Amino acid sequence: MMFKKYIFVFLFGLLSAFNVLAQSPVPLQIGTMKISAEEFAKDYRRLLESDSIRADNKQKFLSAYIDYHIKILAAEEEKIPNLPGFQDEYQSFRKELASPYLIDNEKVEALVREAYQRLKSEKQVAHILVRLPANPSPSDTLIAFQKINNIQKKLQAGDDFAMTATKFSEDELSADKGGLIGYITSLQTQYAFENAVYALEKGQVSKIVRTETGYHLIKILEVRPNQGKIRLAHILISAAVKAPTALQVEAKNKIDLVQKYLEKGEEPFELICKNYSEDPYSKSRGGELRRWYYSSDLSEELQDKLFGLQRLGDVTQPIRTNLGWQIFKLLDKKPLLTYEEMAEYLRQKVLTDSERSALIRSSFMKRVRAENKVSIEEANRKIALERYSQDRIGNEAYLQLPLFSIENTSYLIKDFYAFIVEQQRKKLKALGYLPTISEAFWLEEYIDFNTLQAEERHLETKYPAFKEQMQEFYEGSLFSKITEKEIYDKSLDSLRQQAYFTANTSKFTLPSRLQAKVISADSPKTLADALELIRNPPYPLNKRFPDLNFALGQSMVPAASTKNLQELFIQMAKNKDYILEISGHRDASEADTLAQARISKVLTYLTKKGIGMSRIIEKVEGNLRPASKTDKSKNSRITFKFYSHSMDDVVKRFNSVKPLSLDASEGLFKRGENAILDSLSWEPGKMNFGSQGRYIYVDVKEVIPARLKTFEESRSSIIRDIQAELEKSWLTRLKERFPVVRNEEELNKIMQ
Repeated sequence: MMFKKYIFVFLFGLLSAFNVLAQSPVPLQIGTMKISAEEFAKDYRRLLESDSIRADNKQKFLSAYIDYHIKILAAEEEKIPNLPGFQDEYQSFRKELASPYLIDNEKVEALVREAYQRLKSEKQVAHILVRLPANPSPSDTLIAFQKINNIQKKLQAGDDFAMTATKFSEDELSADKGGLIGYITSLQTQYAFENAVYALEKGQVSKIVRTETGYHLIKILEVRPNQGKIRLAHILISAAVKAPTALQVEAKNKIDLVQKYLEKGEEPFELICKNYSEDPYSKSRGGELRRWYYSSDLSEELQDKLFGLQRLGDVTQPIRTNLGWQIFKLLDKKPLLTYEEMAEYLRQKVLTDSERSALIRSSFMKRVRAENKVSIEEANRKIALERYSQDRIGNEAYLQLPLFSIENTSYLIKDFYAFIVEQQRKKLKALGYLPTISEAFWLEEYIDFNTLQAEERHLETKYPAFKEQMQEFYEGSLFSKITEKEIYDKSLDSLRQQAYFTANTSKFTLPSRLQAKVISADSPKTLADALELIRNPPYPLNKRFPDLNFALGQSMVPAASTKNLQELFIQMAKNKDYILEISGHRDASEADTLAQARISKVLTYLTKKGIGMSRIIEKVEGNLRPASKTDKSKNSRITFKFYSHSMDDVVKRFNSVKPLSLDASEGLFKRGENAILDSLSWEPGKMNFGSQGRYIYVDVKEVIPARLKTFEESRSSIIRDIQAELEKSWLTRLKERFPVVRNEEELNKIMQ
């Protein structure tokens, strides 16, 4: 009896809860669609938090909210979601949105943090390698393992690591150096190799480590903090290591000559580089190498010499490398960035690393197999693997056996066999041959493939945020397509536009306007100065820009001035009304043509960047305006002046000295746009007068009478008007089909 009593109480409580839910007031009903208080409140709060809704526009929001949902209902009624184009877009977006949910983000984060932690130190590594061929057979693997095992025993018996590496290592690049690879850090070697390196302390030797390359024994020689990264420029005199002696001597003499020029300091590194460097890719940039180098990117010798440079601009002695003789200059130096600064870069590196990505996939698949209740029929699994290579007709009973299940769905042996055939066909098409892959591997791939599909199907159920984003895309796409069909496409009908224009000609009238110039100044002097300044456009500005200095006898823009040119381009690009005067100068001791040649270099730079020649004035000053009588280098220069076609720039010039001293504008004005012009009779002419403590100048060039616009002039306005009419009539029809019921009390509670 007591048990029945509890059951009754439980059922009564459950029914009461359902009744409360059923009776919960609905703030909005559109047609048969009921929008719950929770859904409406969520949409309202989201817009409220984004400042899209204010106290004065709540009713406007509500009206737009209703119109939006009516259009969604109309799109669904017209079966737009069933159209192939809609489904293609929807599935494409879903696949893209699903990507972050189909990865073990915790594992990714752990690997990213591990990589950063390892980046904090660099380890000097030596190793002994016994190679494995690609796709090694069991016998290949056994022979290689026996070799490395014997080497390990020699080391354990006390043999010297470097001598053993020289004698037995199969790494041609490091064996002659006693196995020395150099300093390495994270994300530079195979992950298995890196794991072994970072598990060891200085002086320790690893256990046998296997990678795709083969078997390794690894020794840590030194450990040091990460030295950050550097950016370099270089001068190269080419000389192959095996070049004839005469060429070697010639290259050494050239680099010694370059070094002497650098030590004198009479010419900058960049200019010497352009004259002597034999690196065709960097010499035009003054030797700049366009990448950052970590110490582990460099050879052992270069690491010490280049990271030993302390100050920006420091230059090395000549260094013999595989390329020839090189002199390096330090352009920039940065310490290891913080985790926050490197996290996204490291994430991409981790995800594109084959070994790490395999770990991430394995971790993810292990979890989703458990969550999707994957169950393998072991007996049938054995049958499937044993009988795949056997001849069969296709109606054998064992083909119908269930191989595994995902939740309540079973997958048969015949389905697995069909999967292998399809995958082999794809491999053959892509590679031209069939790689040796076991049936057991294909089975794991088949299980993972179907588990992943099951996981994708459940994303909306498992992740509310994913469901919400997909719903937003679904509704947004429906809204866009139905609006395009009912409004935008119809408004672009040229016959409809022409008919509307003919029926509404009076709406498209240009009012009477003045072509005028109006200037208001705080004093007669300011007004006079402004009038003098704007006598002939373009108007000169008092904007300053640093001179561009050149080496004596040279027309190439120095590398150090590249930033100035970039800034000059930015100024011209941002200010479309600017006109630039470029004046070329030379010292009296230089060739006559250098002033023009220097102008040409700047012109070429600006025009390639998109600055039109119509915005540039060339002025060859030659040696007429020397900057210095004692320092010749100061005379080799380009100077700049700015002008503008805009009256606004003239106003800025005056007001930068004294705020509000000048106000000026010019152009076409209609009634109500300018108070000064509205107070005058509209007739051509010039006039000066005072008003409210200001000194006014007006120049009315022309009075343009009112006229009708042409169809082309009115077209954008016509389209807007047609769209407004179409939307209004469309919404009227929709509200008849989908009546709107508003519960004002509930709406006010939510929107209070």
